[in-house]
Amino acid sequence: HRSTKSAIYRLRCLAGAVRYAGSSVLKHRDSIVAAITFALSQPDDKVLFKTGCKLLRHTLSSQCEEYPIAQSSHPMKRSSNYIPGACAELKNEGVKWCVPSGKSVDFTVDLVGRFCLKRLRSLGDTNGDGNIQLWRQSLRVLRYTLRGCLGILLDDCADTILSQEGELCPKEKATASIIKASSPESQKILGDLRRRLCFHLMDITCVIAKGTVDCESKSDGSESEKEGGLSISTDAKVCNEVIEIAELLLTRRGAQYQSGSGKTIWRGQKEILVDFFLTSECDYIQNILLRADDESQRGLNSLYKDGEESGKNTSRCLLVNRIHLANQTLTSSASSQIPRRLKKLRDGAGTNVAIPASLFTLEMDMKTLQSHLSSEETPYRGEKCTSLRAYEAVIDGLCNLSCHPNINVRGNALSITDFLMTRFGWVVKHRTSRLLSAISLRDDDLKGVDGIPSTQELVTQVNAQGRRTRLAEVVKGVLKLVSLPKILKHMMWNEAGRFELVKSVCGTQRLLTLLPPEDVAKVVYYVNSIFLLFRSRNFSLIRVSKADQLAHESSLEFLIDMLQDGPKFVTAPDEKSGEEAGDADAGEMHWRDRLVASWFLLQFVDEKDLVTTKPQLMSKVWTTCFTLIKEEVGQPIQRVSLGLLGRLVSLALVDMSQSESIGAGQPDLCLLQDFFTSEQACKALGNALVYDHREDTSVGGGHGAQWSSGVQEIIRDATANLASRTLFPFQRVSVKTSIYKLQHSQLLCSALLAIGYENAKIAVGYLLAQAKELVASPPSEDQRNQQCTAAEIFGGVCRALLLYSTTPEDREIIWETLLLPFLEDAVQKTPTYIIGAYFDACRWGIHHFPPNHFFPLLKFTVVKVQTTLWQRDGVEETEQGSGAAATMADRFALQSKWLYFIQSVLIELDGEDDVGATSKQPWYTASLLHDTALAPDGSNGEEIELGQCWTHVSEALIPSLLNAIGHPYDKCRDHIASLLFRMCYCHRKFINTLSYGKGSRSNDPGITIMNQLVSIQDSSYSFKEKNRALGTARKFVAYCVHWGDAKHEYSQFIVPLLPLAFKALQTTEEEVSVEDRGIEAELVKGFRYSIADISTSCVVSYGIPNDITRVLTILKEMSVYDNWQIRQASAHFLRCFQGAHKFLFSQQQAENSLSIAISLLSDDRREVSNAATSALTGILAIMPQSALEELVAKYIRIANKSVKKKKKKKTADTEMTKEVTKEEAEERATKEKQRAKRQQRSVFVLCAVVMGRPYDTPPYIPEALAALSKHSFEQRASMGVRDEVKRVCSEFKRTHTDNWEAHKKQFTQEQLEALEDVVSTPHYYA
Repeated sequence: HRSTKSAIYRLRCLAGAVRYAGSSVLKHRDSIVAAITFALSQPDDKVLFKTGCKLLRHTLSSQCEEYPIAQSSHPMKRSSNYIPGACAELKNEGVKWCVPSGKSVDFTVDLVGRFCLKRLRSLGDTNGDGNIQLWRQSLRVLRYTLRGCLGILLDDCADTILSQEGELCPKEKATASIIKASSPESQKILGDLRRRLCFHLMDITCVIAKGTVDCESKSDGSESEKEGGLSISTDAKVCNEVIEIAELLLTRRGAQYQSGSGKTIWRGQKEILVDFFLTSECDYIQNILLRADDESQRGLNSLYKDGEESGKNTSRCLLVNRIHLANQTLTSSASSQIPRRLKKLRDGAGTNVAIPASLFTLEMDMKTLQSHLSSEETPYRGEKCTSLRAYEAVIDGLCNLSCHPNINVRGNALSITDFLMTRFGWVVKHRTSRLLSAISLRDDDLKGVDGIPSTQELVTQVNAQGRRTRLAEVVKGVLKLVSLPKILKHMMWNEAGRFELVKSVCGTQRLLTLLPPEDVAKVVYYVNSIFLLFRSRNFSLIRVSKADQLAHESSLEFLIDMLQDGPKFVTAPDEKSGEEAGDADAGEMHWRDRLVASWFLLQFVDEKDLVTTKPQLMSKVWTTCFTLIKEEVGQPIQRVSLGLLGRLVSLALVDMSQSESIGAGQPDLCLLQDFFTSEQACKALGNALVYDHREDTSVGGGHGAQWSSGVQEIIRDATANLASRTLFPFQRVSVKTSIYKLQHSQLLCSALLAIGYENAKIAVGYLLAQAKELVASPPSEDQRNQQCTAAEIFGGVCRALLLYSTTPEDREIIWETLLLPFLEDAVQKTPTYIIGAYFDACRWGIHHFPPNHFFPLLKFTVVKVQTTLWQRDGVEETEQGSGAAATMADRFALQSKWLYFIQSVLIELDGEDDVGATSKQPWYTASLLHDTALAPDGSNGEEIELGQCWTHVSEALIPSLLNAIGHPYDKCRDHIASLLFRMCYCHRKFINTLSYGKGSRSNDPGITIMNQLVSIQDSSYSFKEKNRALGTARKFVAYCVHWGDAKHEYSQFIVPLLPLAFKALQTTEEEVSVEDRGIEAELVKGFRYSIADISTSCVVSYGIPNDITRVLTILKEMSVYDNWQIRQASAHFLRCFQGAHKFLFSQQQAENSLSIAISLLSDDRREVSNAATSALTGILAIMPQSALEELVAKYIRIANKSVKKKKKKKTADTEMTKEVTKEEAEERATKEKQRAKRQQRSVFVLCAVVMGRPYDTPPYIPEALAALSKHSFEQRASMGVRDEVKRVCSEFKRTHTDNWEAHKKQFTQEQLEALEDVVSTPHYYA
């Protein structure tokens, strides 16, 4: 008469009570059995049925598992001397353990037989088609039963288990001991139950496999429906139940196994329960007593806190929980220990023992399955039918379910199979070849082996729509199995496995042509996922045996044949139907197979192949690489072939005499020499380098390349193999452009070095000819890459030829006949935005070479700058028509290019340790050889050469640059300033680090440059030239700030140019054109930025305090300058400069900065006085309180005396008797002006003091505010002073509002009223 919801609620309450009830459940066994029987007898009510399953599970786990039983009563209540309110004693906290007894095990066996085994036997008397719901419910009961009683299910009887005591894990031994305490009947059932259930599960998976192996090809399904196999096989719920039961039987050895998450919770509970304050106090007292050598502490070991007498403050219940977690950990580890023990017991300790044939079969039918389920005794008897073989057969069944038609079943089976591989790892070894043969459609005779259907047989089976849907489902499952980490890892550990994987991944063309079009994309994605996993875990293998070497060579031959033969190798014509042969998708996939094959070839070739592999094979590798470069124009495979060429060239340059292959000989590079001595080959290589650049996102809407999945990773790996990694430039000046690809120059340089000097000379001619064609390429979307490739060719050729050159005559010929003519032509034709590529290429070409190696280049660039650069003494450039303007722009652009390019040469003249590093011995040579008399490797000669280079630069280049600082072209002025800085910077390091000319500045270009820049204001420049020259000086200062060293550039260049920067802020008062006025305004704006940059970025912390004094002296001069903008800029500069150096100032410097700021307070311009107030606020904020009190008292007196006095009323008598002379009027005006300045200065000082204390109220602040309030009235002060006073008082009140009650106590009543008079708003009734 009760409702179903009420029954469900009561059953759930009963399940919660039974869960940790222990042996007390036995007292109510009949009632519990009745409740479970009632719930499981309601198959139509799913919720009630599931509740009954959970009650069965909790009842079983409570009787066959070990767990602590928590007491709900208070521990103190159990004692006779219980005192209310007293603390609990940890000793008496009641915690009991539930250990299964014989009666508990017997009750467990009774429940299993009554509710689980009985239902399984009943399945043998029914037809699967009409009772599919009974199958689902029976399997669900089995699953919940296993979740409760897995802890007492062993792989053999208890006596047999205990006889192998030396091989047992703790959990297995404990379970056998518990079973021994039960009745003989229970021992008999439990000893065979796990094995029996595994074989039942194997039979079910065999029936499912038989029903799904080719279900879509059956035209008449009546026979299958009679057997019932088809209904069970295609029912997703039945299959999912089978998968979950398989996971329970094969991986769990107890009901409670999740110890990992339990440990995390336990740690959190421990952190909460531990009283850290009490613990620290205990440690403190303990240390004191130990130091005092107290007798009572000598016998105690309380430092470990492992006893209740040592101040432990963690409850014993928490300790019991930790023990319970340790027991769960043993249970969890048993799931992997027991299978390994069974494997060792069957096959011995070896790892290469053949596994017996699997018991999994496709011959199982529904009738045989029902007979096995209904039988009291299992039909699988004998020594060979062990539980381990049942486990392996179930794994085969799961692999078959991984190819199930239902996508959810496939996903569940794959996840469980992946987990099972961690427990049964040995089954992977004998399964990889079967999986790969299924992908390659080479499994005619392997139907059902390892649970995998035959994909070759499925090729001939189509569904009603004429599509091979079943083939696609099986292939998806197989591909996902291959991508499992355990399986893929096993394939990568030997050359033979890699070879088979390569053949399968690269040979998917025929498979893809057979699949339905809607499944092609998914299968391609799965294949690509296998490739990406292999790529992410790829590593080099050491081939120690002949078999490994043969497998490696077979892999290379396969890949080479595939790349050479193309479609003939991948797809046989007779295997295609007419419709499939014309499939567009199949054609599109062919290039991917070849691309993947080229990647494998790129990764598999190593340095041993060049000397130990058969010469014919390596000849094929070289030929394949060259063929792909020539034929696959603009394709991704061409970029991979470039990476292969770079890898081969890099390996060829490896010194094989130091490797393990001593005596193997040197690599044969005849094919490489033939390639580079061919004009067509060099041209193809140059074009390939063009396509190997990043895509120009400025063309086509700014979008990058939309590569297919995996292609971008392949290209990235190919780029990484172009050349070895380098730290170039490893200097402060980095590369100038991102489009220049250094690996291309490295590749060409390495190749030219590998083919020999005579062959290199021929190749250089072809390469430079190709570079000239690329430079002159017409406008197109590839023009940028073509011109950049020309620069990369120049860099690689230049470095290779310099490395080959041995005498100055050789280098002179190389520069004059090959490199410089090309460079002159290329710079003229290359756009300005590409010239950065030649900048980087030139640096790479001459990097780390002695100066005499590239002195011809230096002379050439100096001459080019001299002959092309605009000079002030020449005719003034004027724009007369569009043609003249265009010609002048082109001429200025060429000047800009040469000015920019010559900087790359000067950077490599940097006089540090990297100059001439290619001819020097490493720095650690002397210490290793213990030879103090080691020769300096010609360092003196290099210093002399450097000195000669700088002499040439100073004499020939500097005069031209200084004469052109007023250049009409802004870009040229920028390069001139950069070049001037580079000359000063590099020459200064040269004279400071090398012995040649050290300490002498007679030939220092910095002196000449500074004299010219400082005299710009006083020179005879025209208005335009003067502004342009000042702009060059400003950029020079900016380069000194951001690129220079503070110790040298600040002292030698920035400080001397600081007055020039300030004076440049003054605008001319003459009549000029609107254009000239705009140029002047832009110049003033730039100098403001420069002054601000100097004040914030430069810190004089290098130990020369005189520079601070120099700066303050300049500021003092600028603070009294006639122009108010200069005075304002000096105030702003002082604020930032003082903030950055306030801890570096001496007493005198601090006083100087204070006096400058105070002197600017009385300026007539409001902008100057406000800036000075801000600067003074920062100065006063760090002054000590005593000094501030004296300062406030001083300026209060001055402020009070400077208040404007009220004018007396004039009478007729005074007007008649008192006449003011002109001298008296002037004297009065002078006094009034001085008074106003004193008032403004004193009031602004007090305002700065108040603004410097925004969060506190020292005693002198109320006095300052009271004095300021007197200057807030119209009759007492000017408008500027009144506004500043009101602003400061309002700001003070705003910043102190939060704690005003506390600040208010510092004021007297009169001071508060004075403050309120200023900040209060006037109203009508005031």
